[in-house]
Amino acid sequence: MSNHKIQSDSFPALLIPGLCGVLSPMFLMIASIVGGALRQDYDPIANSISELYETAAPNAHWLMVLFTTYHALVIPLAIGLYRGLPRTPCGWSGPVFLGLAGLFGIPLGAYAQCDPGCFGATTFRGQLHGILVLVTVLLIFAAMFATWFRVRNHLQWRGYARYTIVTALIGIAFGIGMVPFIQGQYAGLLERISVTIIGQWYAVSGLLLVYLARGREFPVRGFGNGE
Repeated sequence: MSNHKIQSDSFPALLIPGLCGVLSPMFLMIASIVGGALRQDYDPIANSISELYETAAPNAHWLMVLFTTYHALVIPLAIGLYRGLPRTPCGWSGPVFLGLAGLFGIPLGAYAQCDPGCFGATTFRGQLHGILVLVTVLLIFAAMFATWFRVRNHLQWRGYARYTIVTALIGIAFGIGMVPFIQGQYAGLLERISVTIIGQWYAVSGLLLVYLARGREFPVRGFGNGE
């Protein structure tokens, strides 16, 4: 095994982005659970997450704050991954893709409300919502692939590389598989599973940065060192 030490930045430079990665999916989870519980006409199994803040939806304004925060916290996570992962010539690509996903997610959460029902958009906001959802999802998976490519040949990071590529492949396969059911009775459940696949990668990547910020090696034997 290589004796090469994992390069880490200063304590706050990794700790704060790491915490942002952990907190990001929590804001989405709170918005989804609380927002759904406050609406008697909302079924989390059938209704999409976006319907919680669709045009004229009750509680839409404060829910949009939570959704916007969920996306915004991805930006510092991207910065942390840039600083914390091993340096490579094209190592900026993954963090840039992820940061752009967070950046495009801000207007998605703060402005681009979908039309009622979130399908067949006829308004500018509704059409923009659909475009931004597609763009952010593509950017997130591009970030995962780029992150895997960046660390795949670093012995101490091979476990994280495998975890990242598996997450990306599962997420893409699940997303493609759910397309025929996107307007079915289980659309909300399928979307929540898809979003959870992404959110847990945020959280795990954030936890990894928090651990590195403390000047330690990887917390789980085999996760980072490829053993």
